[in-house]
Amino acid sequence: MEQLKTRGGIRLSQHGVVISELRSAPGPTHSVWDVLAALIALFEPSGRVAVLGFSGGGMMAPLRRLGHDGAIDAVDLDAKSHRLFREHCGAWSGTVRWNHGDAGEWLRAQPRGFSMIVDDLSMPADGDVIKPELCWKSLPRLIRGRLAANGVAVFNLLPRADNTWPPELDALAGLFASHVTVEFEGFENRVLVAGDAIPGARVVGARLRGALRALGSRQAGRVRVRSRLPVTSGRPVLVVAKRARTR
Repeated sequence: MEQLKTRGGIRLSQHGVVISELRSAPGPTHSVWDVLAALIALFEPSGRVAVLGFSGGGMMAPLRRLGHDGAIDAVDLDAKSHRLFREHCGAWSGTVRWNHGDAGEWLRAQPRGFSMIVDDLSMPADGDVIKPELCWKSLPRLIRGRLAANGVAVFNLLPRADNTWPPELDALAGLFASHVTVEFEGFENRVLVAGDAIPGARVVGARLRGALRALGSRQAGRVRVRSRLPVTSGRPVLVVAKRARTR
């Protein structure tokens, strides 16, 4: 893990890929975490919210700046990044119930009833950062089973190591009655928002861009919300930047 001091706090990176932004005060990161935070804020979950793959808590600064002050249940294997988060962000971060452990095991032990579950898991592999295999296999169905009625699942997705989208993506989306996909200019991430009654792409897009503008995030003019999924034909993804690589 590499640490770089920035004007707003500390940037954590691995293999040249930014995996978290620890800000010294609530505000935008101008990256993927602004979008994840804005999605939480615009769906206004009233019950439990879980973040799988908390790392350094990159989404917390934009989330609190957007006015969402609810408790967050977080789980991650990276205790060091969480200690940095508590050191640099503890004064303003609000209630974060952090759990050290495997996300799948932790979620399996939880009762049904989450208003929102965010999958932000990732892992290093051969000098790159990808999604763990459980994110394509067992975790989606487990997330589906732990949501309350009308709960929302948010998946921060990355292509496989060969830069293709796995065929399991179609099955993942098929677990839910409705979904939209958020695409990023300059990033190969795709964020899938899924649930029983997700509004259409045009509605979610307008609300998402409005929240990002309110946050002051540069992502406001860079995201596109679509109803279709990424192509899973085995065609390589056009790589512009990996996950949240700084430019």
